[in-house]
Amino acid sequence: MASTRRASGLRPLTKQKATFELIFAGALWGFGFVAAIWALQAFTPVETLVLRFIIASAFGEIIYLIVKGPKFTTLRTEILRALPAGLLLGSMLLLQTIGLQYTSATKSGFITSLYVILVPLINSWFFRTPSLWRNYALAVFALGGTLLLIDGSLSDINQGDVWTLACSVAAAFHIIYIGRISKNVGNAFRFNNFQSIWCLLVLLPLLLTQDQVQLTSTEWKPWLGILALGLGSSLIAFYLQIRSQRILSDGTASMLFLLESPFAAFFGYLLLNENLNTWQTSGAGIILISSILQVLWDPSLKTTEKTR
Repeated sequence: MASTRRASGLRPLTKQKATFELIFAGALWGFGFVAAIWALQAFTPVETLVLRFIIASAFGEIIYLIVKGPKFTTLRTEILRALPAGLLLGSMLLLQTIGLQYTSATKSGFITSLYVILVPLINSWFFRTPSLWRNYALAVFALGGTLLLIDGSLSDINQGDVWTLACSVAAAFHIIYIGRISKNVGNAFRFNNFQSIWCLLVLLPLLLTQDQVQLTSTEWKPWLGILALGLGSSLIAFYLQIRSQRILSDGTASMLFLLESPFAAFFGYLLLNENLNTWQTSGAGIILISSILQVLWDPSLKTTEKTR
């Protein structure tokens, strides 16, 4: 039997461990909204992402080579497999980072979460993947929580919200792609390195569209934001996503990704003074309940027993 241990180089994942890993990834992504706002104090969206992926890909490859050593037998296959993921991820994060120039971390987090509706719809419409009515019901329930979190007001939608909505579409396709190829990935950690490298290659030419490029800053907070994005949100969190989607269905993964929104709100409140009222707090609780129910009701558990 082909075990997850051989594929990832780590102990086999269980459903519970994969769930907790995605929750931790959600916390890192939630903090990433705050980190991006810090980085944008000194850098443009493109500069922020270029620096982010320089750190993620460089540190990732150094760690891999130290632990595993050079391996070239499947290098070409893994690099090409990571290309679509890198293109989707780079597009998603560029759209999100542009949006954060005009909207709050809390609002961005919850507009991004619209992928929870898009993932089952895209899977059903384009890939003929069966979906249960309760998956849609939970998604609508979770989006109701999202509506509470933005105070039920759509009247103050700005251009940043539109950019973030486009980010949500790209995020949905990225989740689906990772879910479809995750079981064929030789090493999840290195796949994420290649994904980061492709992101970097996609974003680098965009620096030429700027009148000037500023990749240095004398302030510490933008650099803290860059490090948090590169090491936390990219190197660790996206690696955990690839690992976990070997076990969990796309629908369950997307519901757990929703937790980045309450985390974004929490860190926004803690570090950016973005306050939550009672209704907004209730909305975060609804999203949490929806995510828990989705994990418990997941009808297509891609457990290690099924993938062996």
